[in-house]
Amino acid sequence: MVNQKKIPITCPCSKKIPLKKIGNKYICKNFKCEHNKKINGFKTYLSKPIIISEIKTDTLFSQNSIKSKIDRSFEKYDKLKKIIIGESKITKKNCDIFIKKVFKLNNKPKILVIGGAQKGLGTNKLWDNNSLEIHSLDIYHTGNVDVICDCHYLCLKSNFYDGVWIQAVLEHVVEPRLVVKEINRVLKLNGIVYAETPFMQQVHEGAYDFNRFTVLGHRYLFRDFSLISIGGKDGPEVVFCWSLRYLIWSIFRTKSIAKFLSLIIGLVFKPLKLIINKKSLYDASSGVYFLGEKVKSNKLSHKDLIKLYKGQF
Repeated sequence: MVNQKKIPITCPCSKKIPLKKIGNKYICKNFKCEHNKKINGFKTYLSKPIIISEIKTDTLFSQNSIKSKIDRSFEKYDKLKKIIIGESKITKKNCDIFIKKVFKLNNKPKILVIGGAQKGLGTNKLWDNNSLEIHSLDIYHTGNVDVICDCHYLCLKSNFYDGVWIQAVLEHVVEPRLVVKEINRVLKLNGIVYAETPFMQQVHEGAYDFNRFTVLGHRYLFRDFSLISIGGKDGPEVVFCWSLRYLIWSIFRTKSIAKFLSLIIGLVFKPLKLIINKKSLYDASSGVYFLGEKVKSNKLSHKDLIKLYKGQF
């Protein structure tokens, strides 16, 4: 619950003024803000605040509609997927590094998980560590979510978090650069950020799917942060399965058949991971990752950016 974790929620207006609760609503403490009036206050759902402003922000979402835009009808295949394909060793490794880094900053690190409605694959150690204080937000409600908001306009205090984890989210935001600036704002100096974003994947949330990044493009998105590590995850064999799934879907017009068959083919292709050139993760990976640190100032020139390339070309 919000009051137990003491999440420092603020108005999504540009001044990020703290909110106060009146009845079942939150209002901005700034008397000049439209959200200071109870009629324009922020609603709650199961005691969790819905901090979405259609007055102060350009948002796709509404306080009156917090249902997921994600098609969850095929989650029955997730366990099968985990058995057949397994979890990403890269994500697990990076999760371990992320946790070690934040514990160097604080013996009780505060971690913001953006897009925390569903726990990401390979993140069990993050969610199950009782020494980490996890604040989870998303644009829709599940039992994992503490605050419902649009991450373009984080309704959170500046310089507060030791770490930010954002996995499979930046493809679904209209302005990823704005989200990254917000991440920078809420992180403490020397705070750690970890991001995973698709590279070679087809559209998977219909109209709510906007971006893809190469390893270097993703690095440049986080150019204000110093680099700890970058790379690709899930290689060309996974990319092939993604493409095959959508080919089957387009032919048979049935998503369930396509997803099931692609999982079976994924099992057949799984041994290829052992022989595929690791450099191909820069050129033909399903997704990419960035692990970095907030610093006072970081400059990344275009020439320095291309020096980071470690692909096959």
